[in-house]
Amino acid sequence: MANLIRTAKSGNDWTLNDLDSYHITLKQVDALSFFGLQELPRPSVDQELLINADADAM
Repeated sequence: MANLIRTAKSGNDWTLNDLDSYHITLKQVDALSFFGLQELPRPSVDQELLINADADAM
């Protein structure tokens, strides 16, 4: 197994075995903890873009 040839893959093609072989672990954290902030900054886009789900509603 020491001579295992690893090829490039799309992120969607990775398996748990691939993650284990590269010693990659996943840990779910909330956005504030991830960015190390007390609160996220206000978005710099028009509020209408954030509240309407589709273009027809605008």
